[in-house]
Amino acid sequence: MAKLCLKARPTVKQLADRLQPIEGEFPQGLELYLDAADIRDEKAMATAVANLEAHALSPDFALLIEGPVGSLDGEFFDVTRESPADYLVVKRLADMARRIGAKAVNIHLIAPTDDVSLLNLECRQDLLRRSLPILRHFVELMQTAGATPTIEDMPAVLRMRQGGYYFSPIGMPGADLHWAAEQVPGLKLLPDTSHAGLYLNARAAAFGRRPITDEERLIPWLDPFLDYVRQLPDEPDSLLGYFQSLQPYVVNAQISNASGLLGEGLPYDEGDYDLDPTIQWLGQHAQHIVTETLEPNQDDAVYMRDALVQMRRVVA
Repeated sequence: MAKLCLKARPTVKQLADRLQPIEGEFPQGLELYLDAADIRDEKAMATAVANLEAHALSPDFALLIEGPVGSLDGEFFDVTRESPADYLVVKRLADMARRIGAKAVNIHLIAPTDDVSLLNLECRQDLLRRSLPILRHFVELMQTAGATPTIEDMPAVLRMRQGGYYFSPIGMPGADLHWAAEQVPGLKLLPDTSHAGLYLNARAAAFGRRPITDEERLIPWLDPFLDYVRQLPDEPDSLLGYFQSLQPYVVNAQISNASGLLGEGLPYDEGDYDLDPTIQWLGQHAQHIVTETLEPNQDDAVYMRDALVQMRRVVA
């Protein structure tokens, strides 16, 4: 059965908040989101490790790592740009995994942009091919560090923790993740329910199965994006079907709800999806399930704790 985990940056306040019992029972693990600031140099990395070690976690407590949205050169992390900064991110993630004994390390199958000229199938295939060198390097380093390497799917609209509008021509369809795992031996998958839900909502909008809201109309590249979505591989209509299509590569998952094209990281019961069937399936097919709701205050994970309680109910 999968272990149920919370998510946190390795700060003193967030770790103290997450490593408390929830309804009398501690979480079974923690996924550490490592911002670029957390791995910018040895001092920052040592601080993150020390903050974690101060809690003297039990040997069976699962630690996972998620790599940053931003890279070490101030640009977005991008698996297709062949940047020394991105390779350095991967190296430091492996070093952190080794130092804390992480079970898995996750990066995003992402090529973030606002350039609508990239919204075509030829570009998609080129970007997928260009992602292979760093993905192979990622697998090699993580396996050497004793951690499982995973990649994550992308939502329809990327806010990139900045509030802007971006997209990634790769990483949305389950077919992209499945292809990458087939091409790179040892690479596994961490699908995200909110990201998958937003992409399924984009498909529903593209094919006229749901209306487009006034807020969504403000997305500057919405029409060419929906044209692109219509050209992508067929996808199961259900969230559970999306996850099942990624077998046998699924090892971990991130959990929050979704609404429309922009409602990412919503509380467990607030969104377009009934998450219970997917959680039930993941409980039997994944190793770790991580709550990833967006919180009004990241130092007080109210929605994450509620999601953990809900998942305990489903997998019990």
